[in-house]
Amino acid sequence: MCSLLKRHINNDIPHRRFPHRHETPDFPTFSSLLRTTTKYQFQRIRSQILLDLRPAYPTRHEKSHYRGEEVFGAPPPHPNSVLNLFVACDVAFALPFAYYRVCVAGDPASLDTGVEGTALLPDTLKAALRGQARLKTDEVQLARKVAFRHCTSWQCSGKSPANRAAVFDWIHPEVATQSGILERGEFKGSKYCSQCSQNFAQELSKAKKDTWENLPSYFNLPPWETTTDLGL
Repeated sequence: MCSLLKRHINNDIPHRRFPHRHETPDFPTFSSLLRTTTKYQFQRIRSQILLDLRPAYPTRHEKSHYRGEEVFGAPPPHPNSVLNLFVACDVAFALPFAYYRVCVAGDPASLDTGVEGTALLPDTLKAALRGQARLKTDEVQLARKVAFRHCTSWQCSGKSPANRAAVFDWIHPEVATQSGILERGEFKGSKYCSQCSQNFAQELSKAKKDTWENLPSYFNLPPWETTTDLGL
């Protein structure tokens, strides 16, 4: 089977090489490998290349950086291309976070860049738009809790309208920033009192956990506990 795959890589993807074990190749190579192993039911090899992908598309809430499409190297593939591949090849465990990456990149309906493979299929697009609306709702709710929290300290600079607007925009930006709640870190734009800073951190941590737990349902996918090993 490996010989067949090696010939496929060499013949169909010029200037590419068959990846080493535990190495995630560039996206064109990975896509070709995944489609071939899925089509010809090379389950053992398919499972191995997907297991190597798991850290970038986790099924549990992680405190570390979520890599997503960055795992394929620079320049990373378009999030839409990755989602289309995972849908076509039924990589169930990676679908929630792949959908999320599409949503934080901008408007899924307007992300057809003209590059082959970036236009989402109707059902996929519908799920992405539905999930994006839920994610934006999460952002607004978190922004309201943090930006408009009542503070009794007269020394807290966070009460000014300008600072509240800055915090609100940081959590719920009007322009796509390639990141969402899961990537939000400490806000460093203003000097809040210790009580507000602590509350901010607690609310953000809770929002991240809640968003992650609900992520599959946002895109009408099965819950995490039933998808952990699906698609391998």
